[in-house]
Amino acid sequence: MTTDAMELSSFFEAAVNVETFQRYGDASHASGAAQERFGTLVQEYCERVERGQGDPLKLALGLLILGRFRDAFEWFAKAPASKERHYFAAQAASALGRHDAALEELRQAGRHGWDPLEVDMRCAVVHIHAGDHAAAARLIQKHDQDGRDRADWYYAKGMLTETQGEHEAALEYLEKALTLDPDHAEAMFRCARLYDLCGADAEALELYQRLALQPRAHVNALLNAAVIYEDIGRYEDSAQCLRRVLRAFPNHTRARLFLKDVESCLEMVIDETGQDHGDTRARLLDTPLSEYELSVRARNCLKKMNIRTLGELIRLTEAELLAYKNFGETSLNEIKALLTKKGLRLGQSPDELELAVVEEIAVPKAPALPPGQEAILSKSVSELELSVRARRCLQRLNVQTLADLVQYSESDLLATRNFGVTSLNEIKSRLSEHGLQLAPKKTS
Repeated sequence: MTTDAMELSSFFEAAVNVETFQRYGDASHASGAAQERFGTLVQEYCERVERGQGDPLKLALGLLILGRFRDAFEWFAKAPASKERHYFAAQAASALGRHDAALEELRQAGRHGWDPLEVDMRCAVVHIHAGDHAAAARLIQKHDQDGRDRADWYYAKGMLTETQGEHEAALEYLEKALTLDPDHAEAMFRCARLYDLCGADAEALELYQRLALQPRAHVNALLNAAVIYEDIGRYEDSAQCLRRVLRAFPNHTRARLFLKDVESCLEMVIDETGQDHGDTRARLLDTPLSEYELSVRARNCLKKMNIRTLGELIRLTEAELLAYKNFGETSLNEIKALLTKKGLRLGQSPDELELAVVEEIAVPKAPALPPGQEAILSKSVSELELSVRARRCLQRLNVQTLADLVQYSESDLLATRNFGVTSLNEIKSRLSEHGLQLAPKKTS
């Protein structure tokens, strides 16, 4: 649905129901222009409501479509009680992570006449997100008979089964949900994630592609699709997913940095004779900034900007650094001096690095493996049952076994694209279960 087929301003006169919400939600996200247009209309309507000339419920729904969940929840509270008000208010509360509020809104929606099974299944999903798996199991069991022809029941059952580590069974439930409702976005995303986790990249990508076709595609679906596209060398498709994230959330740091990496891959030309140079250059660009001596102020500023590696740093310009809060000339000059000593500069693209510079400061080989642990070290990293993000990053590093993994330090892993502290803690926890740990930090 496009703005040509639907005048977005008619949203405030349309009936309040799920179908209307979805149609206008899709139309308002059909393009950047449509999104901007709808944002303007919602702001104008907000001014009307504040003057007592509009409907708080329709304003709240408009804000919910725009992803302004906090504002939406506040306006839902000012709207008269109805099943629609409570049902959609629960969505805003869930998006804010306010599980108790979401559960209460769903219960109120049920009391006002919303479908009891859907209410219970959505409550079950909220319980799962809140970590109360027993409460979720009771609600799912409650509808063990009448829920078996409903996609929502299979989706909730699949989610709960996944939390129990039974991925194959969870996939069966989610696939059944998609058989009953092929457009069930939540089931599609969970199913794609499990396919990805199990290494079924083709199946995962197919579902992520279907999700990406939706005007209001979930941010995580776009990011995960971008990761898979990048891994198989479809850089332009990866970039398009990331641009869509940034269109909706211009300040999304992870998407912005990821897009820079993908765009650099699009621009990079490496001939066969330069392959070794390219591999060495990649290792150099992935060198963590923790390996270099920087002042606390400069280091903290770069950390807040999510700049962790040498490659991420040299892509920035002086203006971009100075534009960041609390980043001054002193820190800038310090970084410039450090880069100059290494034969590098700010605003430098990867293909501008000279071979001599690369070979001189390339990352040294990791330390030797711990002795006497050959049996454990020979295990595949797949046995750690890591999350998709952690597993993808290890694949990028060509880490196949625990022996490969323990050769990397914390800073090595944090320097890997899209690898964060959550994934690091996950890996450290899994290694500790096997009596292992990451390599110590390299000394300069």
